[in-house]
Amino acid sequence: MDEAPNSTIHPACLQEPPLAIEVIKQLDVFDFCLYSVLTLMSCISLLLYLEQCIYIYKKLPYPKKTTIIWINGAAPVIATMSCFGMWIPRAVMFTDMTSNCYFAVVVYKVLVLMIEELGGSNAFLQRFSGKTFRINTGPCCCCCLCLPRMPMSRRLLFWLKLGALQYAILKTVLSVLAIVLWTNGNFDLSDLEITGTAIWINPFIGVLTIISLWPVAIIFMNTNSFLRSLKIVPKYAMYQALPSETLDHDHNAKAELQPAVMEHDV
Repeated sequence: MDEAPNSTIHPACLQEPPLAIEVIKQLDVFDFCLYSVLTLMSCISLLLYLEQCIYIYKKLPYPKKTTIIWINGAAPVIATMSCFGMWIPRAVMFTDMTSNCYFAVVVYKVLVLMIEELGGSNAFLQRFSGKTFRINTGPCCCCCLCLPRMPMSRRLLFWLKLGALQYAILKTVLSVLAIVLWTNGNFDLSDLEITGTAIWINPFIGVLTIISLWPVAIIFMNTNSFLRSLKIVPKYAMYQALPSETLDHDHNAKAELQPAVMEHDV
């Protein structure tokens, strides 16, 4: 009776991830071709990004060019880290944290870019100072229709920037803390017990993510009509799709690889 709830969990999922050489030895022709194609796609995306960085650096003024370079690097960085995690399962925690830390900075950079497209902070305040902004937007308060509209001011703009920036800072700090705890054997992503550190750190990071996306959504929902010439709506939609891509890609790869390696050993 006690074994029934655990019968659906493969024993390999509870063990240490395989080494890279073990993964390579288990690949058949189809798997090797698939891995090669995915690796090639990651390399191509990285090369295209580097070429794009050179073009942007030469053509656009500072600081706009650095902001765009940061934002455009989200997809190549996630693809490259996912590729590393695919070939080296034991590095999944590091590649996943690298992707998420980079995206945390991108969240803040998207907010900065929208303000820069409207002329910068001073021009933004001159244009919208005193005008009321709706704050009942996703992902926090889209259902709270009773929330009052807030007049734009320098103080409100500061809090919006801080709300997006806190994720970039705290996510990096918590990632470093998780790595330190992991080296000491106190952090395990598979440990979902109430006494484990992962069950406390990961939900807290999730809360920080939601809080950081809220200021970006507030600025977007109140200014997107002024940025339609830049096709901001589809770009914002793609930006919103990035977080889901960073969450489970490497974890799924690890879960699929471990049973295959362990079954071969048996």
